[in-house]
Amino acid sequence: MNFPCIARSRRIQALALLMLATVAIQARAADDLDKVIAKLDATATKFKSAQADITWDNVETQPIPDTDRQAGTILFERKNGETQVALHIKTDNGKPVLKDMVYAGGIGKLYTPATKQMQVFKVGDKKTEMDAFLTLGFGGSGQDLKKNWEVSYLGTEQVGGVTAAKLQLIPRDPAVAKNAPKVILWIDMDKGVAVKQQRFNGDSGYVNFGYSNIRINGSLPSGAFDIKTASGTQVVNH
Repeated sequence: MNFPCIARSRRIQALALLMLATVAIQARAADDLDKVIAKLDATATKFKSAQADITWDNVETQPIPDTDRQAGTILFERKNGETQVALHIKTDNGKPVLKDMVYAGGIGKLYTPATKQMQVFKVGDKKTEMDAFLTLGFGGSGQDLKKNWEVSYLGTEQVGGVTAAKLQLIPRDPAVAKNAPKVILWIDMDKGVAVKQQRFNGDSGYVNFGYSNIRINGSLPSGAFDIKTASGTQVVNH
């Protein structure tokens, strides 16, 4: 009996089965990714606004591990193809700290009541890059996602009691990749919006954004994207 031939035949069969299993897994992942893209497309066609509670964790891994957490509320609004965002920070590492941030039309504003200072930033030629980040999981279509990022499906995970589709995003634009070489996005497949985002900053760390109590296309508070400043506030243009 030719035992080497039998052993070689079994190895070939095992390899063939492994290849078939790999192809099946890849096909299933591609099908699941198509479903996520389709859900984002469907949500984008109807998206007008969103509001949610947010936690914002800055995690440093180098040179000294450290984490800072800010928490508050965030609002998105889509008008005439443009997205504007308002972020109202209420606590910093558990302590009451008020900050108001608004971005619209290529201009960002940060107001800190404690210091009576308003900082104004013009993003200039980075507006397209900024808009691509702002619409991640909130109003951005699946087709735009595929256009701007190499998208991989990583399965599902529970995030805050929600079964979310997990996507890995690699920027297609080298300029974006310098600041965020990789983004992980968790999408609520019922609502078609993000419940979590993890944005990596090279080797130094990453930022986590967690969204909860999400309301889609509801009425936004009057003046939601206006910043009311105290008398004597200093405006600093960058």
